[in-house]
Amino acid sequence: MKPGQFGKLGSKLALLFMFIGLAAILVGWNGAAGNISVAAQLPYIVSGGMAGVSFVIIGAAVMITQNAREDRQRLEGLLLQLVDAQHAAGVDRVPSDADGLYAAGTASYHVPTCRLVDGREEVSYVTADEAAARDLKPCRVCQPEAATTNVTVR
Repeated sequence: MKPGQFGKLGSKLALLFMFIGLAAILVGWNGAAGNISVAAQLPYIVSGGMAGVSFVIIGAAVMITQNAREDRQRLEGLLLQLVDAQHAAGVDRVPSDADGLYAAGTASYHVPTCRLVDGREEVSYVTADEAAARDLKPCRVCQPEAATTNVTVR
């Protein structure tokens, strides 16, 4: 079976289970309605009703699972398009000329490629003078003061 064909089969399988379940419920109801005795109606209700309800529930579960798969596949496709568009536009996390710029944190400043600020959504870039004016301490991991010596640390 080809990978793209399971989606078509999953929806059809769900509808088939539901149809079988409704048919079993109908047969059970028809058999129970034809008998006056409760003892004679019980086997029809148990076999037709319970099996029918079980098939309907299984069919509904297959349909819900199939819809979730289709939605996930659609979202993954859109995400890949977004990532491709972002790469095509040349959007980078670090500015292309980061010479003399530092990534400002809440209490410290970092080299733009520091692992502590890599991947953060909103990173502001400051110069050495702005970092000193904001009273930011140098990062202990990337040690930006060792990278350049023109930053004054208070």
